[in-house]
Amino acid sequence: MRFALPGLLFYASTPLACGTAMAQDAASLTGGFDLVELRTGDDGDAFIWDGAFAYGNGSDQAMLVVQGGGALGGQIDEAQARLFYGRTMGGNSVLLVGVRKDFKPHPRDTHAVVGVQGQIGSRLSWESYAFLSDAGRLTGEGQIIYALPITQRLYLEPRVAVGWSAQKIDGEGVRPGFTEAETALRLRYRLTARINAHAGLVLESLLGGTRALARSQGEAVTSTVAVMGFGFSL
Repeated sequence: MRFALPGLLFYASTPLACGTAMAQDAASLTGGFDLVELRTGDDGDAFIWDGAFAYGNGSDQAMLVVQGGGALGGQIDEAQARLFYGRTMGGNSVLLVGVRKDFKPHPRDTHAVVGVQGQIGSRLSWESYAFLSDAGRLTGEGQIIYALPITQRLYLEPRVAVGWSAQKIDGEGVRPGFTEAETALRLRYRLTARINAHAGLVLESLLGGTRALARSQGEAVTSTVAVMGFGFSL
């Protein structure tokens, strides 16, 4: 599967980190790794990480997001970092501007980024981003995460994420429109106030013209993997 990020996992911990930062009047450091995860499927085993950190107060934040992954026992296939300035709009959303640097795979593109992230109540968080690369390619991605409590420590976490491209990218087999999606369901258990463990299933799918192109070339267009891992916050 040719996903722009490891299964379009994106920056999943960012909204929660920012929400904590916005709740503070004085500047403080928040964040952590939302996903440190092992994935097992027909194509083998892989590992991914997804972390976000924010420093700021109720109005302004500086944010760093780090993501990556690769085959278990092999080299890192994808790695990137995003650096943002965030400005609170109302009480539950943040406007982000910044840069994204792809370290792997080649080419090592740099992107200008504009994004919005927010929360609805205490259970639903969302985020959407647009990227303009130094080669002039416009792409984007978005995600919705919901936390459904079962007990005080145990909760279900469904996620839906999609990616899109404004133009075709021949070197990556991408066509204009919605290009890829990930639907995930994780069961999380809070070991402590700052550490949780999880297990679940993730369905990855190519979409639209990207899906049709991959199918015409005999490539897989969907993949289902079992996942397990943990997350922690500062």
